[in-house]
Amino acid sequence: MGGSAKPRRRRAAAPALRYERQPKRPQQGRTRSKRDTAFGCLAAFTAMSALIGLFLLDLFWGDDTWQWAAGSWPGGAYGFAGFLGFLGPSLLVVFGACAYGLGKKSLRRRPVRTAALTLTLAVSVAALVPYVVLVLNALDSGKLGKGEDTEPSWVSAHYPWLWALGLLSTLLTITVFLAAATLHHRHRTRHTQQPKPAAAPLTHEELPQSPCP
Repeated sequence: MGGSAKPRRRRAAAPALRYERQPKRPQQGRTRSKRDTAFGCLAAFTAMSALIGLFLLDLFWGDDTWQWAAGSWPGGAYGFAGFLGFLGPSLLVVFGACAYGLGKKSLRRRPVRTAALTLTLAVSVAALVPYVVLVLNALDSGKLGKGEDTEPSWVSAHYPWLWALGLLSTLLTITVFLAAATLHHRHRTRHTQQPKPAAAPLTHEELPQSPCP
């Protein structure tokens, strides 16, 4: 056969087989839903425990503390109410400062400071619990809405206007803290915006002299 053979076409290279693992979105969604459910259950359990703890503390500790304050605290029950009005905002300020400090990323390099802030935060939260109990005990007049009247607390029966002094002390403390925060912010703003002093021009004696005559 004298005819020339036709050139064969080259086959295209087969595409490389790639086995890429696709992210399992449904499984991630289930994991998030489980986390949300667990967090919700934990929050509900914490809230119920706090309510039960407040009720028990008020039942076994509230009246006794106010009776002790009426006889032993400087100024009696009214002096103790003024102290509580100062204590509540102070604890909230300490709690906010510690929570803000723990939110910084630089704390990873300072474990001692992180431990101190965490301990202070826990102490402030623990101190807020009896504070709330004493405030609620002082406000317990025995009249809740349209229901039947119950027996008022000891401090509400003997000092019916004690809550007014506590409220006044709280408002004064908040005002002082806000004024101090405003002054600190203004001082810090002035310090950061203050222009740097310009360098003084060199005199004839301070100018570098050329070594050539």
